[in-house]
Amino acid sequence: MKMDIQVSRGTVHADAEGNVIEFKNNQFSKFKKASIPIEAIDSINQYLNAQDLEWKPGVINIGGGEQGVDIQSRKSDIAWIGDDQMKQYIMNQFESANADPDWNFDLDAIEDIQYTKYYGKPDEQFNGHYDWHNDTVVSVEEPRRTRKLSMTLMLSEPEEEFEGGMFKFQCLVNGNIKQEFIPLKKGDILVFPSNMSHCVDFVTNGCRSVLVAWAWGPLFK
Repeated sequence: MKMDIQVSRGTVHADAEGNVIEFKNNQFSKFKKASIPIEAIDSINQYLNAQDLEWKPGVINIGGGEQGVDIQSRKSDIAWIGDDQMKQYIMNQFESANADPDWNFDLDAIEDIQYTKYYGKPDEQFNGHYDWHNDTVVSVEEPRRTRKLSMTLMLSEPEEEFEGGMFKFQCLVNGNIKQEFIPLKKGDILVFPSNMSHCVDFVTNGCRSVLVAWAWGPLFK
């Protein structure tokens, strides 16, 4: 039996007249950016500032299933937010972004939210930053699950509260590494597939504050 096999060349978006307006392999290399009202961000900041949080240095995977601090790769202070109301608010943001027809991933939970601060001073050798990485994590217990979408919510205002700290994506296009700078201002929320390679440039002055979260679901099939 001869099969008629058609190979997909990527996601196509067309307008009402059928004209192609977007054409690229983007299900796992696209992102969505939106803005949350500043009043809501101020309320979140007020809530966070009232918490008695336990701050620790951000860690990276150092091999052998172990994690450790390496300020050349990552320098940030983190605290964990397990408040159910805050987690539901963030999950609502994931679900809104996930309604994109290119995604519609099977999401069912998020981790505790990571509150992250990157500090910078003009005379520091290693200011706050996070080198290239992705957020992919796969559980080994049954039923097996994985991170599917990642999120960054900007809590501070560039140029006013900090300098530097640009968020960037990188991907391989036709054998070449392509980097994309994503300007984020206070209130901007960025959602993207957890497998996307990204980084935060050095904060050269002030404090860059963000909430970071990950949405989980069953393994991709």
